[in-house]
Amino acid sequence: MSALTARQRQVLRLTAAGYTSTQTGHRLGIDARTVSRHLGEAYKTLGAHDRAHAVALAIHHGHITLAELAAIAQESTARDAEGPREPVDAPQGGREASRAARDGRGAAKPSQAPAGEPEGRAA
Repeated sequence: MSALTARQRQVLRLTAAGYTSTQTGHRLGIDARTVSRHLGEAYKTLGAHDRAHAVALAIHHGHITLAELAAIAQESTARDAEGPREPVDAPQGGREASRAARDGRGAAKPSQAPAGEPEGRAA
């Protein structure tokens, strides 16, 4: 088996930490498509079928060490303890509104009263 490049190892470590290609790209200062390309090359090198398989094989072959896994777990635990973050410039209620829509708790529907009749007297 050929060796992974330093960048492929870096991308796999962030993948193991649960980052998406977009998040990984932001952290590394590269485009998400470049992250996907690095992952694809790592898949070929490792003989992996998907992200989870690539991470498992990278651990198995020593490309991700136990010390790195411990650091990943510690960082992940710290991130989870911080809780979700709202973007500073997000519209008010943006995240809550999307959660409500996803959970089926959308905003109350306006009254369907026929034109000319007051609300609450709809047939």
